[in-house]
Amino acid sequence: MTRPCGVARIVSYTLVAWLLTSAAARAELTTIDGVEAPIVRIQIPAQANLTIRTWDRASVQIDGDTNAFTVDRSTNRVPANLPPTLIRVGQTNGPSGPISLPAESFVVSTLPPGPRAVVLIKGEAGHPVGQITVTIPANTALLAGNVARGSIALQNYQNGTFILHLNNGYATIDGAGGDGFVQILHGPLFVSDSSFNRLRARSAVGVQVYERCSVRQIEASSFSGSIVYDNGRFDPGLARFDVTNGNVALGTSGAAQLNGHVAGGGHVYTLFERRAQIDARESDATAIVEGGGPLATATSTNGNVYLYDGSLRTKTRVPAEWQPARAALRREGNALPTSSPPVDQPKPQSKPPPPNPEPPPKKKNGGKKSFRLR
Repeated sequence: MTRPCGVARIVSYTLVAWLLTSAAARAELTTIDGVEAPIVRIQIPAQANLTIRTWDRASVQIDGDTNAFTVDRSTNRVPANLPPTLIRVGQTNGPSGPISLPAESFVVSTLPPGPRAVVLIKGEAGHPVGQITVTIPANTALLAGNVARGSIALQNYQNGTFILHLNNGYATIDGAGGDGFVQILHGPLFVSDSSFNRLRARSAVGVQVYERCSVRQIEASSFSGSIVYDNGRFDPGLARFDVTNGNVALGTSGAAQLNGHVAGGGHVYTLFERRAQIDARESDATAIVEGGGPLATATSTNGNVYLYDGSLRTKTRVPAEWQPARAALRREGNALPTSSPPVDQPKPQSKPPPPNPEPPPKKKNGGKKSFRLR
């Protein structure tokens, strides 16, 4: 073997140094201390696998490639009359053509008026971030996460409001609570062991699966994809599950009144092992479970509705017509893709909404800032 020439040695040394520098950057932790009950905003308009977890410290810690994002700390003043957060129109292509999720508003009730620390973690469009883990204070008042492509995993956030947007990929929520809004344009949502005061979840294409959850108010909808609420509880409040193209399955672990309605040739199926009073018609059914309780409504325009008690995972005898609901619960088929399909944004017929503005610049008159949610 011949020894490498000088140029080859320089290239080799440069490559090794670059690899060591890159590894060091990826392993570096970024910590923002002294943020009590902050607002945390994560904006990644590129590929990322984002994990958000909590701890009992007044600090935000970011574990990821420090070359792929920036971190900024500021202070905003929350007004006494905080306006609802605007959820912009979401557009993507579905199996049968373009899908548009209309604009709506979401009220944030966990922000008392006054100054509030804000931590902004921001990526750059077109530059992948890869794996990034953000640890936030358990008492974070507002968490907003936006990822273009990849995944979002939210763990044990319970004391505030979270707003999650994902264009392409899948989201998992485990051990969460409080108030929340979730929007996924293309991909599934899996929620487990969570107890929500208020939850709004909407999907363009993708299933939604809830296991062992408790809700006081929930409004879940999917244009193309099934929704399964398995072995869950309902507290007195609003519970609505609506699907345009797909099935809805509601399984209660306690006393409840379950209402099912279908259109377009679907059926409402019931399967109860505990005491339940069933009133079934051609396209509607009502199940009074264990004497009745909070009301939950399931509607499918082009699909079936399944009403039952307990969990489909533990039922030993499930009729053949129930297999689509069980398959979604078991994440069979394409419920959890190994790679996310591309997002195709159809051309809107009207003028599209303006892009999210940059954070407001620091003012020189005493450092006061206007307050905006994104």
